[in-house]
Amino acid sequence: MIRFFRKIRLESLSLGKTKKYLQYALGEIILVVIGILIAIQINEWNQNRIEKKQYAIILQNLEDEFNQTKTLLTTLTSHYTSGIQASSKLMHQFGSDQKIYSVPQIDTLLALSMQQPPFYPPQPVLAELMNSGKLKSLSNKELKQHLFDWEANVRWLHFDYDLFISFSNDQFQPYINKKWSWKNIDLAEGNEFHDARSTLLDTDIYGIFQELEFENLIDSNLFHSNRLYKRLVNIGILIDNILKQIEVSLQD
Repeated sequence: MIRFFRKIRLESLSLGKTKKYLQYALGEIILVVIGILIAIQINEWNQNRIEKKQYAIILQNLEDEFNQTKTLLTTLTSHYTSGIQASSKLMHQFGSDQKIYSVPQIDTLLALSMQQPPFYPPQPVLAELMNSGKLKSLSNKELKQHLFDWEANVRWLHFDYDLFISFSNDQFQPYINKKWSWKNIDLAEGNEFHDARSTLLDTDIYGIFQELEFENLIDSNLFHSNRLYKRLVNIGILIDNILKQIEVSLQD
């Protein structure tokens, strides 16, 4: 079409038809501009299509990542639930004249009560989103807010976990070192490097449950475990919200 206009324009010029020449010259310019605009539009469309595809891939990878995190969280929550139940049972033995639990049962309860699994899920996709600044470009505002909330929730969990570890290392375990047998606790956990229980415990094994210090330690252990459990539950709710909004974004 442009070649056609150019041919007519040149013929008009040779015949001295200046007005007609200008008209066809203008038409040629308009066609060129239209062609450029169409090319720009096609390029933008292709770019948007590529970006949308990349966005979908990121969301799918993020979904896989949080599903794996959810599996890890379920396992951890189960461990802390067992620890809370064990500490609660030990609390029943304090001040009682009855031997509510046998010594091997107490070994098992102590082992369960001291479970302290950390929560450090690998999240390279989320880390890339945050470090690259791409998180701010997410079109789903709810998803974006949930992901910002995620970072804060995990930070608080780690803060409480560090407090739990400090309590255990500085207070609980030193007391167990003096008053109970780690060997027996190891056996209760199923470790196979011991073939017999310790014979070095005091004959009055249940006397430890008449000590206020031990009761306070078990109670504090229960407090820390329960606080972490609640943090994990809240994080689980947040994961469900994140996965829901990812699904919404993938369907748009």
